[in-house]
Amino acid sequence: MHQVKYGLFFDNHTHMEIPGVGRDFDPEYFTDRLVECGVDYLTFHARCNVGMAYYDTRIGTRHPSLEYDLFGALAECCRKKNIALVAYLNGGISTMECLEHPEWVRRPFPGTDRFGTVDPFSITVCYNSSFRAHLIAMIREIAAKYPVEGFFIDCVGRAACICPRCVRKMKALGFDHTDLESVREFARLSALDYCGEIAAAVREILPEPMLYFNGPVFGTAREIDTFFDCECLPTGVWGYEYLPTMAHYMRNIKPGMQILNMTGRFYDWGDFGGLRTRESLKFDLLYGLAHGMRPNVGGHVHPRGDRDRAVFDRIKEVYGDLQNFDPWYENAANLADVAVVYPADDRDLRFKRSIRSCVRMLDELKMQFDIVLADCEKPWDEYKLLILPEDVTVSDELARRVKEHIARGGAFFACGGEAAKRFGGELGVEYLGDSGLDPVYFKMRDEFSADVPDMFLSLYAAATKARPAGTRSAAQLVKPYFNRGWTGTHALFYTPPEAETEMPFLTVKDRCVWCSGELFSGYSVYGALHLRDIFRNVVTSLLPEPLVKTVKLPAQARVAVTEQPGRINVHVIAYAPEKRGDTAVVEDPAAVVNGELLLHTGGRRIRNACLAPDRSPVEIARESEYTRIKLPVFEGYALVVLEYGE
Repeated sequence: MHQVKYGLFFDNHTHMEIPGVGRDFDPEYFTDRLVECGVDYLTFHARCNVGMAYYDTRIGTRHPSLEYDLFGALAECCRKKNIALVAYLNGGISTMECLEHPEWVRRPFPGTDRFGTVDPFSITVCYNSSFRAHLIAMIREIAAKYPVEGFFIDCVGRAACICPRCVRKMKALGFDHTDLESVREFARLSALDYCGEIAAAVREILPEPMLYFNGPVFGTAREIDTFFDCECLPTGVWGYEYLPTMAHYMRNIKPGMQILNMTGRFYDWGDFGGLRTRESLKFDLLYGLAHGMRPNVGGHVHPRGDRDRAVFDRIKEVYGDLQNFDPWYENAANLADVAVVYPADDRDLRFKRSIRSCVRMLDELKMQFDIVLADCEKPWDEYKLLILPEDVTVSDELARRVKEHIARGGAFFACGGEAAKRFGGELGVEYLGDSGLDPVYFKMRDEFSADVPDMFLSLYAAATKARPAGTRSAAQLVKPYFNRGWTGTHALFYTPPEAETEMPFLTVKDRCVWCSGELFSGYSVYGALHLRDIFRNVVTSLLPEPLVKTVKLPAQARVAVTEQPGRINVHVIAYAPEKRGDTAVVEDPAAVVNGELLLHTGGRRIRNACLAPDRSPVEIARESEYTRIKLPVFEGYALVVLEYGE
């Protein structure tokens, strides 16, 4: 299977009303520009979500204004120029074909209908209809006819369908067709079955295909996908919190799996006229590269095939910058001594407030961490500290692995009521329900209070009531004079703190610390730094010798540590997305002056320290188990290489 270095992704969706499709498209010019950019992998539309094909098909519907085999001409050019071509087909949307075949259309669960909305999902297919056989026949046709490396099948989600076919199957399998979550679970299983049938058909023609299904969560499709592609346009609904969460998670789903980092040259899908800045794209792609994800930039080709020179010029510029660092990205393994734990892959993992906020805190503190599932193949004994954010359901398997970690002397930090319920013995607390406080205040004592204001402090989130049972309290919850509410005549809104309660805010038992408050959710509300300072103090107490210690680096700088044979690479990425109107954008890199950090190098004998790619020297000093690194002044990105050996 092809190993991607630099990719581009196109999934044009061209309505039947558009004339002159492909009229000005020059596949030689197009692929020459790919070669100039250093692109070795291309995803290109063979069939779009409108239902139009862009090749000579006997099964589907070629776009009525396309007068030749566009995909075929492109495929031949890619073959000649050693560009791996993956065919894009939409597996969940086929607007115009569904008008011809209404029996293919998903019958939505009451209250979930999007018919008439101006978006691509206004008409979607039922995975259990004969559309399945139709799409598989088109995939077979493409695989047999063109020199493709594989397929990208888009939009295979868990859209709830209650058509007669699905209802009969649900009844036979024991699903409740009147319950939305039950129907969605059936849809999820139907989607996986659909993907499995597609994969089997592809492998009959292509023994080792590149194959990715965009829709099922990665963990459930890991035995069907042959690579992962993380779709994230930070200026769209994903936001700038999405990629950091996925980057720390995806590399642990199936060790050795190839992972692509798909951002977009535009601001959101369907945006033909957007071109993000060079630095904006570099930020996305550098972050991904530092975490083992190969660059893949999404875009749209104009239906006529106009030569968007500015787009290719921007891609060439960005990829040219990144390619200078290639030797330090190849086969580099991320180092981590902390793990955020989660029960099983689900859609909540991507957008759950507590997870995103925890990831952000760890990133801001320059901690080296993974996100791992309960069934992760990686051994957990390599992690010194496990973190369980609030509002995470603890499965039996997750509980077992956490308790094994604690039993062998590993450190554990947890927040909220679910942790108190499942790990009460290990944490030394007895769960008693909700604290009943609104708003929640707390008061720190000496422990964990470094740099924390000596006053009653706000949590900005809920808290749990618990009784200490074999633990000591390091901070207490504080009650307000009265809870916020309506008296019948006026609002109680201004509710200052009154006095400490007997309810603990932080407890300590051996190497386990529990926070009764929803610490991470609180930080996500206002970014109150006293909450991050408390978290930093807890982590420092549980992990006194982390992989990275910050001496002087701005909060927006991100640090990732990777290792290759004979060298450690320290990636420092400094950008600051700025809120403008309804979105956040990156225009310029951040400048880092007098940056300094400590890296735990243990017994490694560092024989050379330099900056990649020019190998200019970097000032270092040995301090016990650590190497002190003094960074030169830089903007945006610095890659420090520590070479070690005899």
